[in-house]
Amino acid sequence: MFIDSHCHLTYEPLSNNLDNVIKDCKINKVDKLLTISTDLITSKNSILISKKYKNVFCAIGIHPNSTKSEFLKFDEIVSISKESKKIIAIGETGLDYFKYKEEKNIQMDSFIKHIELANKLEVPIIVHNRDADNDLLNIISQKIKKKPVKFLIHCFTGSLNFAKKLIDLNCLISFSGIITFKKSENLRNIIKYIPLNKIMIETDSPFLSPEPFRGKVNTPSRVKYVAETLAEIKKISIEEVAIRTTENFNNFFLNHEN
Repeated sequence: MFIDSHCHLTYEPLSNNLDNVIKDCKINKVDKLLTISTDLITSKNSILISKKYKNVFCAIGIHPNSTKSEFLKFDEIVSISKESKKIIAIGETGLDYFKYKEEKNIQMDSFIKHIELANKLEVPIIVHNRDADNDLLNIISQKIKKKPVKFLIHCFTGSLNFAKKLIDLNCLISFSGIITFKKSENLRNIIKYIPLNKIMIETDSPFLSPEPFRGKVNTPSRVKYVAETLAEIKKISIEEVAIRTTENFNNFFLNHEN
């Protein structure tokens, strides 16, 4: 059985067809889903979806690209953070300097607030990173010196050196359908060096549909194509990928729950 550690069930067209999305996951042996939030509205909707479907868990938070418009709503994120036991993470949060480098300071403030909330709730943090490697590493290293914090770096596309530094900080790394793209040979080579016990798989659906569905709407059931590529890279069976990434998810998010 597979687990999609990062999807957006609150986004169209998935949100308009949830029963079929969940049914398709069952057919394709996707056992659990973690739906991720990017603002206050999607956080509230993620909680509702997770309450409706037994195999769906959720993370709540404000995406770095939404920081400027949503930062003043963070107190409301805090207020809903204890509404459900299905909230198993905070995020996605993090830093994105690709489009919004002028918002660097407010993004860092928001990221730190998310970390503090995760500490309070004793749950992990889902991290988005784009063009902000050094600041991200500095914040993570400072925070784990004060208190053990669990970070999952989602949809990793960085360098081997960056990956090694994250692993040294005890972060886990999640890979998406990007690893199936023809142009991603360098990323596939990086995966060879990352221990399997530090890896999760995801779809980031409805985005980043893997080959052979690239350019089409992505769904959580397609996480198996990520798993297949990971198995090829690691030269192990897809069954072992399923077992190990499921163990990683359960140990990281659910405290050894099966």
